[in-house]
Parts: sequence; structure tokens; C-alpha cells
Amino acid sequence: MTPLLQQQLDFDLARLTIDFPPVWRHPHKQAIHDRVRREGGPLTGTLRYTRWQMAPLPQEMNLHACEVRAEAGFFTYTESNPGIWHMNFADPRLFAAYGSPLMAQDEWQVLEHPALASLREAMLRHEPPALTRENGISTPVLIVNAPRQCCIDLSGSATSARPWWSRFLSSATPQPLYGNAFASATQDAVLHATTVLNPPIPSHIIALAAPTGTGVYTPRQITDILQTAFSGFSAAVIESARHGVPSAQITIHTGWWGCGAFGGNRTLMALLQTLAAKMAAVGRLVFHIGGERERCHFTDALSFLDLVTAQGTTSGIPAIISEIEALNFHWGQSDGN
Repeated sequence: MTPLLQQQLDFDLARLTIDFPPVWRHPHKQAIHDRVRREGGPLTGTLRYTRWQMAPLPQEMNLHACEVRAEAGFFTYTESNPGIWHMNFADPRLFAAYGSPLMAQDEWQVLEHPALASLREAMLRHEPPALTRENGISTPVLIVNAPRQCCIDLSGSATSARPWWSRFLSSATPQPLYGNAFASATQDAVLHATTVLNPPIPSHIIALAAPTGTGVYTPRQITDILQTAFSGFSAAVIESARHGVPSAQITIHTGWWGCGAFGGNRTLMALLQTLAAKMAAVGRLVFHIGGERERCHFTDALSFLDLVTAQGTTSGIPAIISEIEALNFHWGQSDGN
């Protein structure tokens, strides 16, 4: 079972960014974009936008071989070809907060790929609107050939521009720029953390609405998360096939989808994304864990997945979901970002 294509639009990148310039509502973001326009190269080619209907989950369990690994840190976009995809932990309204003072994963990705902001502005004038979730049902959005025009180091490690003597001051400890810290940092700090890429490097994006909830995860919530991830990953397999890339050569880069501001359970979200990748026949899943202290959640996820699929090969998806429910996963608390 695969998702059905609901909408497809192709945009000339040069015209898209001229006709629908980004609207930055924070001076730091405007300053970064001004620098990108001064120092960056021209945009060429076509940006492809597709929106998909959510696919029903298969009843039978059919897991494909998938290399799964965890990497410390965040997305680096070091590879670029039609089989390499990066997740966008999306708002139901695609890229809705890109211009705001916020700097979580969604906004970070758009600032590095400003054509995504232009796409948002174009879709505000288009029907139907760009939604990753509508009437309670996920509608994954995929974007092919989004040019990455800059690299922004939000870790706080880009400190070489400070005076040499400042390293001896206790206040000179590197300060991360992620989340709410971005808006309160100095503009010099955020500009120093920015490297313009010339020429731009194309990325391919899977935008999935992050789930929300409280208390214990219900079977309905578990099913919805798995179905959303399976649909988005399956759509990436379909889009990659258009360029002749077989599913075994597809790589999806992901991380703690919905586990920041929405307080999702890290272990469960890693478990369900890994299960979805195996169901969709994705060749490799790279899970970016952030700090090393988070690796335990990923390791636990793989252990639990082995546990719940031990009987699932004969009893099918509904039984797997029941096994996951029995593990009694709880929603956590928002991290404020």
C-alpha cells in the first residue's frame, strides 16, 4: 500500500525567489539572508512540491532490510543526490513560523534553504493551501531540489571571531544558538556562525506534521504516528524512483521528530520511525541524536523494536501496535523550543 499523489507543483527557482521573497520578522534572520544574497550564487533549476494522501497501513508485517544507525549532532547535509532525504519536523501549516524569532529544527532548515520560505509565500496565494495535516489526517509534503544556501552552526562552537583574551573569561563559554537562544544572541554571533555556500547544494525534504498529546500514548496515536511516517517515507521512495534510484539506495535523515516543543517520547518516536522505514523499504535510516546523552533513547528504541516484532512477522501490524501500546509509553514535557 502506497500513498497517492494529491498535488504537484513545479517552480522555477529563480522566478520563485524573485516573485515571492521571504518575509523575515526577526533582524537576525534578515541579516543572514542579506548576506546570502550578497555572497551566494545564482539559483537555477526547478523546485518540485508534492503533497500526498496518507496511505493505509498494511495488515501483514513485511519488514525490509534497512541499515539503521545513530549519529551524534544534527543534520549536516553532506550528501546530495535524488536518493538522500532530510526530514522537516513540520507544523500542520507548512513552514508557518519560518520568519519568526523561533529557531527550532523547522525554522533552522528553512533559514538554510530560503527558497522554502519563498515556497511558503507562494503557497499562501495558492489553493489548496500547503498543509501537512488537514482535518486530523496527515498529508505529507515532499520538496525536491531545495537549494541549501548557507550553513548555520547553532552549537555555539563558532567562536574564533572573539578577541583572543576573551577565551580566559568565564563568560566566554560557547553559547548555543538553538531555540529561544537565537533571538537573544547578538547579531554578530549569528552572522559569525553562518557560512554562505556558493554554489548552493540541493536538498530533498520530507515534511511531516509533528504529533501532539499528553499522558499515555493511545493505540490511535501510535497508529497515526506510524502511518504518517510510513506514508512520508513511502512517498520518498516513489519520488526517488522517478530519478532511477532504487529503494535500497535511499537514505532518510531524521531525529527527534516532535520531541522538543511537543514533548514526544524519544524512545517511541525512534522506534516508530525505524519501523516505518523498514515497512517502506528504505535502504538506510540515519538518526541524528543531538548530544551523546540522548543515544540511550535510540538504543532502547531498537531493543524494543526487536521485542515487539518478534511475534509480528506472523501476527501482523495490528498486533505490533498492541505490543507497542503494552509498553506504556508516556508523553513528556515541552522543552520550550
